[in-house]
Amino acid sequence: MTSFPLPQPRGIDLSLPTCGEMQCSDHGSCRSEPGGGTGFVCSCDLGYEGEACEDTVNGALSLPLTLSVLAVIFGVLMVAFLVAKIRQKQKKRNRKQQAAKQGYNIAV
Repeated sequence: MTSFPLPQPRGIDLSLPTCGEMQCSDHGSCRSEPGGGTGFVCSCDLGYEGEACEDTVNGALSLPLTLSVLAVIFGVLMVAFLVAKIRQKQKKRNRKQQAAKQGYNIAV
């Protein structure tokens, strides 16, 4: 007895992924392949790339950018601290000079 394979339904291939199965990592939308193919591709949002939009474009920049921002903030704080110290010394010197002019002998 010969066995014949069962006929497959035409037009539907259940082994292919569907757009519902392709999540695109919540950073893109699923679209059918350009040119009318049977597969699907992810159209990634700005800043994301990869087959399922899993990679960030600026991922390699995050650490240097963070360090640069911290260095700028630290530099600004140092300059502000130095300016405050210089002004404090100038005021102290001005008070001493004013006291000496007026003949006061006080410790400032």
